[in-house]
Amino acid sequence: MKFLYALLLIGPTFLSAQEDLLSLVAEEPKKNEKVYATFKTFRLGNAQTIETVKKNHLDFRIAHRFGNIYNSDLANPINETFQSFFGFDNNNDIRFSFDYGVTDDITIGIGRSAMGKLFDASLKWKLLKQTTNFKVPVSITFFGDLGYTFAPTSVIYGGINKNFKTNELHRFNYISQFIIASRLNKSFAFEILPTYVHRNFIMQRINSNNDAEDVNGFFSLGFGGRIKLTKRLSLIGDYFYNFASFYKNNDAVKMPLSFGLELETGGHVFSLFFTNAGGLIENNFIPNTFDSWNKGQVKFGFNISRTFAL
Repeated sequence: MKFLYALLLIGPTFLSAQEDLLSLVAEEPKKNEKVYATFKTFRLGNAQTIETVKKNHLDFRIAHRFGNIYNSDLANPINETFQSFFGFDNNNDIRFSFDYGVTDDITIGIGRSAMGKLFDASLKWKLLKQTTNFKVPVSITFFGDLGYTFAPTSVIYGGINKNFKTNELHRFNYISQFIIASRLNKSFAFEILPTYVHRNFIMQRINSNNDAEDVNGFFSLGFGGRIKLTKRLSLIGDYFYNFASFYKNNDAVKMPLSFGLELETGGHVFSLFFTNAGGLIENNFIPNTFDSWNKGQVKFGFNISRTFAL
């Protein structure tokens, strides 16, 4: 009986201690696990995310950018707002794209944008993955895009005195970008995007405030973030700052900024946002954003994606 009493007294303590030890053993491997799903989809508003398409999966994406909701530069902006139904009657850009997962870390894609009649091919390669214990505090993905415009020659060389031969290479433009991101907790993820933009041919543009000319290639730095509000709803935003002197204090060209919501509904992810950028791809919106938030020149846009297992 004394033995049984002792066993009853010591047993729960022993079992509790054993469970604690097992719990520690079970949790230990999790400390070195990779962080997955830093972002819910492959784009925020304008900006790319570090996410890649899973191996042997195909992501089909439709993106749309409407006209300005309001424009204080117009003679009667309120009247125009209602006539265009807050910009929904107008289109700035429409884009269709297909992205395929060669591996879990490498994605290749093609797309077609209405702005500039631009066809593009892209590569996205996840180079480094964040760990849950922050020994590796960030994930890094490389994104590269090659664009080719099918716009008529009269558009490409329009408005200039052309005394040189037409060259097919003038139709190409390029984007090279590293996406550096970290999921700080279950609700918040942040990224920075050092980017190099190059266009083989540009028409001469001069910033009247500092006499700086536009250049073929320049650096831009992007910032983006996602705040989880509920299980299926998140707040998203991104911004790009161009370092070339032409873009500094320029009344004609602005920096692209977007804010919006991301909604997950089963197999679909909807990004609904507002931005001053007219283009849907980096080759367009980083060098060619002409509208200003201060003037109400904001457009509604959305991205809809559907992923198929092949």
